[in-house]
Amino acid sequence: MSEKYIDLHVHTNYSDGFDSIEEVLKKAKENNVGVISLTEHYNISSYKLACDMARKDIEVIPGIEIGTDMSKYSDGKKHVCHILGYFVSKDICKLLDLYEIDRYKCVTQTLKLLNSNNIDISVKDVIENAKDRRSIGRFDIAITLMKMGYVKSVQEAYGKYLDHGGNSYVQREKLTPIELIKKIREFGGVAVLAHPRSLRFNVEQEELFIKELVDAGLAGIEVYNPNNSNVCRKRLLSYCIKYDIVPTVGSDYHGGKRKPIIEIGRGINDNLNVSDMTIVDRLKERIIN
Repeated sequence: MSEKYIDLHVHTNYSDGFDSIEEVLKKAKENNVGVISLTEHYNISSYKLACDMARKDIEVIPGIEIGTDMSKYSDGKKHVCHILGYFVSKDICKLLDLYEIDRYKCVTQTLKLLNSNNIDISVKDVIENAKDRRSIGRFDIAITLMKMGYVKSVQEAYGKYLDHGGNSYVQREKLTPIELIKKIREFGGVAVLAHPRSLRFNVEQEELFIKELVDAGLAGIEVYNPNNSNVCRKRLLSYCIKYDIVPTVGSDYHGGKRKPIIEIGRGINDNLNVSDMTIVDRLKERIIN
């Protein structure tokens, strides 16, 4: 048996993924993944269930993914900065409760904008189509728009209505990257920059930004992501060496029919397949007790 792979950025249907926890773990096992983290957006509810299902087959690391406010860096480019928090305590729910209140406000505002654009959709419609009726968000609106025939796909719903530039987009209140990293550390966690390709900085700006995050307590960068080219990986790895932070690995797996196809632990056309367990060890060493 070859060495086990690592994947520290995976989503299930407890956030915006399409697969159940059981399906994700089954695929991870089939792909020879030995360590996984379910980094749901704004919630940690899949962790305990995943641990119970995985048993001794796969090590499950607690994780979460949270978006940030990048308005400070608005230079005409759409910068998206998500931070992964590993090993956070349950106390992070204090922060998530605030996000949940804001999420519902954004849902109602978004529906008003959609209604003003002659799209007849209500909160009731969204709740009926939601995966978790206790917590609805933009993804549930996108699914509802598709099921009601206003768009052909979730991607079209985001592009036309719900994402930056869409005519019904509502900006949620978020912490800045610096604030969020400090909060993750406050809750005992380890902060890692997710899919750095979603930043739109030039190389010089990119390093200055990452240096800011490191000074705030950033512990790692998702160097090994399927969408990072070899040139990008080499550059990001140089930052990790220079600033003594951890190069991590994550597929950002969501399942479904997204193209290109991303596989847990293996990435796109087997461009991941990272088995260096010192990555996991080094992250654990950063845990704040």
